Amino acid sequence: MQSETGLSKTKILVLTLILALSISVGCLYSEQLKGIFEKISAIGQRPCEKEITYSIGTFDNEFGIDNEEFLNSVKKAAQIWNSALDKNIFVYHENGDLKINLIYDIRQDATVKLQKLGLTISQDQASYNTLKEKYASLLAYYNDLHASIISQTTSYNAQKTAYDAQVNYWQSKGGAPRNEFNRLEDQRKQLNAETVAINQATDKLNSTADSINAAATVLNQLAANLNINAKIYNGIGVAQGNEFQEGVYKRDGNFSEIDIYQFDNKTKLVRVLIHEMGHALGIKHVPDPASIMYEVNSGTNLTLTASDITALRTACNISK
Repeated sequence: MQSETGLSKTKILVLTLILALSISVGCLYSEQLKGIFEKISAIGQRPCEKEITYSIGTFDNEFGIDNEEFLNSVKKAAQIWNSALDKNIFVYHENGDLKINLIYDIRQDATVKLQKLGLTISQDQASYNTLKEKYASLLAYYNDLHASIISQTTSYNAQKTAYDAQVNYWQSKGGAPRNEFNRLEDQRKQLNAETVAINQATDKLNSTADSINAAATVLNQLAANLNINAKIYNGIGVAQGNEFQEGVYKRDGNFSEIDIYQFDNKTKLVRVLIHEMGHALGIKHVPDPASIMYEVNSGTNLTLTASDITALRTACNISK
């Protein structure tokens, strides 16, 4: 049996070895341990107590702006929140934790198509009414053009069948007389001209369908945003995709990101970025329509309202 002194010496030796091993492991994995420590330390922290580093994630080029322009818009949005408390709340870092993505899909595509039609959409009832009239006009034009193409195609097919029958007949006879040949040649040219006309009309039909799809997409978005009790507008043979949102903030555990899907102009882009970065701070929607944190991106101001500032101070637990 070992003495108590022997046991104490053994315990001291084991503890010394564990400490040495811990130091060794710490040297090998210092960055990993630092990251884990920072995440543990962040638990229970309120927004604004620690800088939020952000970086650009997914970037689609179809929006017509380059990566630098987008980053400048993000920095401008970040500065709005930073200036509000006169401290660095959001800080850019090449590998920042908050990923900000620019994603092109049916939402921005719809906006671009409507802009080409000369329609600039605002988040209000007037825009909804104007677009509803345009949608009805486009749909009526589409239906008329579609009926015309069907009629043209039916007539063309009948003429082409008769033409082919005559060509086959004269070929079986070893050739057509000069006058018949000239008549058939004129018919061939006429059929070719009708083919061109039908193809051009079909192109117009497809283009009109694209415009109807765009109008339906934005009408449904406006109805949802403005709480308008309206029917669901349908496109022409095209699924409308996800519910319309200009942007969304998402968080899953320690991973967070902002997805930007749609904007009419640079001001709207900065506003939606400010809005979603507000959500990243834990700010909810505010009831003031003039505020950037209002649920609809209807304004043009790039300054925080009193309601926005109050919501920020609440999220950051700042009493004064």
